[in-house]
Amino acid sequence: MNLTQNDRLKQVTSDTLIVGVDVGSQTHFCRAFDWRGFELSRRVFKFSNTGMGFLTFLRWTEELMKKTEMKKVIVGCEPTGCYWLTLQKFLQDHDIQLVTVNPFTVNRSMELDDNSPEKSDLKDPKTIALLVKDGRFSTSYLPSGVYAEKRGICLQRPDHETVCASVKSDTGMASEVLPGVF
Repeated sequence: MNLTQNDRLKQVTSDTLIVGVDVGSQTHFCRAFDWRGFELSRRVFKFSNTGMGFLTFLRWTEELMKKTEMKKVIVGCEPTGCYWLTLQKFLQDHDIQLVTVNPFTVNRSMELDDNSPEKSDLKDPKTIALLVKDGRFSTSYLPSGVYAEKRGICLQRPDHETVCASVKSDTGMASEVLPGVF
């Protein structure tokens, strides 16, 4: 979906909880902010990259929404590696919007906070959430049903082409050795 920055800014309203998540292979770290950039979480919330970890994250966001009287939540993450895809699937199943922030933009924006380009699990979620607040994100799409099957088939095509080429070359060698059979 091609949204302009104004369209993205309209999604962030005064009743929106913005959660920035630093995705890791084993553990994710997150922080929550309101639409003006005030931090609503007292400290960094840490949860594991498992179903139970995702449920504790969901409970944490629901408690924050209830405490701050927010009506919707936008979760932002940096799509590095494949570890964010399980979080995306979980959030999609629970009707929570996940948006992605360009890793290069996160890296450059780090210096705005404290003049230090060093990354840390404590700083990343804040930077990600503030980029989401400013409308500097992309929406991600995870296909389902027939569209997921079609994507899977398209991803498998190069492997099938390699196998077919291998079989053709093996058949070509066999026809030279056994010309009457092939």
